[in-house]
Amino acid sequence: MIGRSRSPGWRTAALAALLVVLLGLVADVTLASPRTITRSQATAVATAISLRHSDLPGLKQEANPITAQQQRLTAQATACAGGVPASEAFANTQSPAFVSSGQSVTVVSGTEILPSAALVAKDFAAVTRPHALTCLLSELTSSLHASLPKGDKVTSATAARIPSVVSGIADTFAIRITFAVTVREATTTVSVPLYADQIGFTDGQAEVDLEVQTTVIKPSASLERQLAGLLVARARSAIG
Repeated sequence: MIGRSRSPGWRTAALAALLVVLLGLVADVTLASPRTITRSQATAVATAISLRHSDLPGLKQEANPITAQQQRLTAQATACAGGVPASEAFANTQSPAFVSSGQSVTVVSGTEILPSAALVAKDFAAVTRPHALTCLLSELTSSLHASLPKGDKVTSATAARIPSVVSGIADTFAIRITFAVTVREATTTVSVPLYADQIGFTDGQAEVDLEVQTTVIKPSASLERQLAGLLVARARSAIG
């Protein structure tokens, strides 16, 4: 489902400054006569669109496989929102994770190729429904709970639609997930804000997601705009 979590899991550490949150960006792009992508072409097309280390040279590249836990949580969120199951996709890829030296920012992108533009439209419609926020929040909360050290707790979690940073696109949306986590360090307890923005787009049979994890400070709109522009340009090149 477009907007599904593609983060490499919630990254946590004993110090509050090392906690990280997912950011995602999701938007819908309508382009003129995109070509038909076959199952045999799908993985190559998806890989061509995704972010590379050269896009974020100041960040460290880390492995980011799609885990069994991620697949399970994604399936639950997709079913909850009424989207298209990932099992129907021709290809479902995600980029490596790009992480700042202090682990306060993590950036991930993903591309899914479905058998038809009609299925993509169905998926996009699902993520625009109000109930999708509840589904996504549940998925990310479960992921965060599973990764927190013993003694740390999620004290609040909210999901809201925010203005999209994508320009020149007919149908766009962005979602911000905000968590407050209490972190224990020896005898001290600190409340740490975690942010998750999800922004992306569709092009023919393709769904493209951008996700960035941040802690303490809200995600950078200028970074989101820059990376979303790169993904849109690559989708047009690979699919148009």
